[in-house]
Amino acid sequence: MLEAFTTFVFKINTAMEIMIRKIVPVILAFTITSLCSARQPDEDNRASRPDDVLRKMLPAIPDDITEPSQRAAWLVLHYWDKYDFGDTVFLMTDNLLERSFVDYVDVLSLVPGDAVDKSVALLMKKAEEQRTVFLFLSKLSERYLYEPDSPVCDEEKLIPFLQQVIKSSLLSDTEKIRPGFLLESIMKNRVGHTANDFTYTLKDEKTGMLHAVNADYVLLYFNDPECEDCLMMTRKLMVSPVINGFIKQGKLKILAVYTNDDLKAWKEHAASVPISWIYSRDAGQKINMGGIYNIKRFPAIYLLDKDKKVILKDTAFEKLEDYFNRQQ
Repeated sequence: MLEAFTTFVFKINTAMEIMIRKIVPVILAFTITSLCSARQPDEDNRASRPDDVLRKMLPAIPDDITEPSQRAAWLVLHYWDKYDFGDTVFLMTDNLLERSFVDYVDVLSLVPGDAVDKSVALLMKKAEEQRTVFLFLSKLSERYLYEPDSPVCDEEKLIPFLQQVIKSSLLSDTEKIRPGFLLESIMKNRVGHTANDFTYTLKDEKTGMLHAVNADYVLLYFNDPECEDCLMMTRKLMVSPVINGFIKQGKLKILAVYTNDDLKAWKEHAASVPISWIYSRDAGQKINMGGIYNIKRFPAIYLLDKDKKVILKDTAFEKLEDYFNRQQ
């Protein structure tokens, strides 16, 4: 029965749905504290709808904690206090555990990394009381925090989940192979860290190095000429006023990299790319074969600063454009 719940797809949990039932603003707004206060006398006697149950499961933040960041920090450490992970029937009714997890991820976005690590450690330690729940939470964390289609995708927040899974005595070495691989992949080219250098090859067979590209910003654009999503992304980049403004000012360079080996397709696509871009390929197949970048799908965009430190990793076009709009 538990496995059936893992088949829910992101169509059910779209970004709009998550925003509609997002609890974060309600939790942290000092003027609206009713959701975190004591239950109404007749609350337990009402027919509980899923959202009512979710609200009931929230811990009551102490009244003397009034500063929003402190309220968020307290909440992430106590978020799961009322959950009995041994009661799997209750947890799986109306997707309660999955819905609670998505709201929990929203709250995690409001606290610093050390608070995230501590909260996740507490959660996964508690979940170890029931193997099926532990495995389900592990799958949820990967589904929502790693898959590119997830509206709450955030690899940094997946790291503590994977670390707890790998440390757990519940799982065999075989069961830890995938989380171990994911953790190794995610740790590459993290935000705030220097991107891995590599050699790229141009149409005239001349070569260059990523770290030698001289610009305030480098947009590292992994793409495939036969990928429809890549063609759409290329058009968006070509017509974006803010991105092209930075290019014209000499502050931004786009390094488009083809990582596969269909040389004919790559050459045929060259004419459709602006001459201001660095149109290249990974001739030595170091990116794919060497695994120096974790490319989940095409297109994949990394934004680097002048020192080649990662600003945005595998980001969406909207976030990229928003970043440059804020730099003007």
